[in-house]
Amino acid sequence: MQAWGLLDSLRERGCAPIRTITFDVGPVQLCGAGPSVGGVPDTYCPRRTVLDALLVKAATDSGAELIEDFVVTGLAWSEGRVVGAEGHHRGSAQITLQARVVVGADGLHSTVARATGAQSYRAHPALTGVLYSYWSGLKGLGATFHARPDRLILVWPTNDDLTCIYVAWPHQLFRQVRKNVEAEFHEALNLIPGLSEVVALGRREQRFVGTDDLPNLYRTSAGPGWALIGDAGHHKDPSTGMGMSDAFMSAELLAEAISDGLVRQRPFDGSLFDYQNKRDALTENGYALTLSTARLAPLTPRLESFYRDAADRPEVISHILGVIGGSLPMADLVADGA
Repeated sequence: MQAWGLLDSLRERGCAPIRTITFDVGPVQLCGAGPSVGGVPDTYCPRRTVLDALLVKAATDSGAELIEDFVVTGLAWSEGRVVGAEGHHRGSAQITLQARVVVGADGLHSTVARATGAQSYRAHPALTGVLYSYWSGLKGLGATFHARPDRLILVWPTNDDLTCIYVAWPHQLFRQVRKNVEAEFHEALNLIPGLSEVVALGRREQRFVGTDDLPNLYRTSAGPGWALIGDAGHHKDPSTGMGMSDAFMSAELLAEAISDGLVRQRPFDGSLFDYQNKRDALTENGYALTLSTARLAPLTPRLESFYRDAADRPEVISHILGVIGGSLPMADLVADGA
């Protein structure tokens, strides 16, 4: 956001910086600041309603044309290449929008991925089911990652003095959880001393949102005249919260690849395939960490010992938080003894 000139706008929309994060794994709690990234020492947890509107405005201010309420139904092809998108405004006739490249940023159930036959690889079935909502009036709750066997509870301050609280259960338990959402949610909060009592003093401002449709996968994300970014091309469990950061990174990589093909006269298809390879390499660490986290497994004695040793070492705590946040490679932490 800083590099794109949008961080000040995010702050102005009521998204306060997070300067301290607590990593609570039961017998050990680590509290500190993550590493500075790109000269920015703070972490932010914006709501998508705010973030998406800010990004759309930035894109249109930069010259992009926004066509709203347009339903994409398929792709236009010519001699084996994608040459546009087919669709319609609601209630109107179908038309084709021609394009040199069509980018599917349309999520896990991507129309573009389906139309191109994009294949999944390195796939792993869903590991969790999750529920979350937003509360007002919560005092004294900072950003916290609470890990317990078979439960993950995340507490994150967000826009407009709201706090997002998220609970994950093992995937096989989620059908039962959905039979009594509120009771199951608050039973999970009771695992954290004092948390349920603090939450009871606030007010839930929205309904619970949840899903167990959380497969972990990569997809072929480039082909003649088309590409995929974000969850359309690489989807993983939300337990580590890396999805949006990975989407931003993918967008930058793809923009560079498209620029290479359009401006620098590099072979276009080769440039797009290079984008996919770079994305896979840069997200590999986060993918492994996410699969490990989403298993909701008990803390191993070795890892508990490592965390206890780290508790009095701020530089190690910062590194741990950097790994969890996706800004530092997990291999570095393993080398330090984890």
